[in-house]
Amino acid sequence: MKHIFPFLLAVLVAVPVVAAESRDRPHVVFVIGTLHYSPELTMPVFAEELERLGFRTTVVMGEGNPEKKTEDVLPGIEVLKDADLAIFFMRFLKLPDDEWQPIEDYLKSGKPVIGLRTANHSFKYPADHPRFDWNDDFGRRALGTPYIVHQQSETDISIVENAKTHPILTHVEKTEWVSEGTLYLAKLEEGCVPLVTGRGTGRERLLKKRFGEIQVKKDETAVVGWAWENEWGGKVFGTSFGHPGDFAEESFTRMLVNGVCWATGRPLPDAKEKISTWEIERVDKKPRKK
Repeated sequence: MKHIFPFLLAVLVAVPVVAAESRDRPHVVFVIGTLHYSPELTMPVFAEELERLGFRTTVVMGEGNPEKKTEDVLPGIEVLKDADLAIFFMRFLKLPDDEWQPIEDYLKSGKPVIGLRTANHSFKYPADHPRFDWNDDFGRRALGTPYIVHQQSETDISIVENAKTHPILTHVEKTEWVSEGTLYLAKLEEGCVPLVTGRGTGRERLLKKRFGEIQVKKDETAVVGWAWENEWGGKVFGTSFGHPGDFAEESFTRMLVNGVCWATGRPLPDAKEKISTWEIERVDKKPRKK
């Protein structure tokens, strides 16, 4: 696994030779652009799991809080040109042109994408910025839903009954469990295949979004995991899972491994293959009182 940090860039650029056996291993690039939900802790360990299962991985992550930066936000993001799969975990970024372009180029290449938790609100450009539309469109066009809002409770998870034969749900034995993360509401694009739903509670409110008004009820149910093909032909596994507590649940980590295999056309792990889990505490925010 490679981690791209500013002080490593010179080394990585200076050694372009890739062993033949490495070329046969799909290259998964993790793009971490937030500290929200502590992906700087969860994504590297999941990358190690993929390495164990036969993938090459690179973790792109800058220093400091990326949401407060407008330069050197995602150093090394140009590695996406060598990716077979991009896994995005970003939030409210304002990338400069040279860091945005590799992402746009990757999407338009038609390669597969996985978006975790906050990825559907990856960008927060001001209204007068030429990429303002991407604030909603990255979620909508690349991943299958724009960001709407989240509830305030834990989320009761259920596997969609008629989706159990989908490759992403292969050998996911549980049909119900509880996620520590709040429920994210979704407005799925046409063609999205619901795989997992969640139920959570919050407060009633009327939201006025660019794409219309949404009345949020106290008790809501929404799709929290789906498969799709976006407008550029890229396979998509979109999910609002991604709270650190989710990585302690084998049903989720297996689903995520399956999603990687499905997206890259690799064989799925069989039922006897143990998929790792991790007890990781969220460090960006105190745990919710139960």
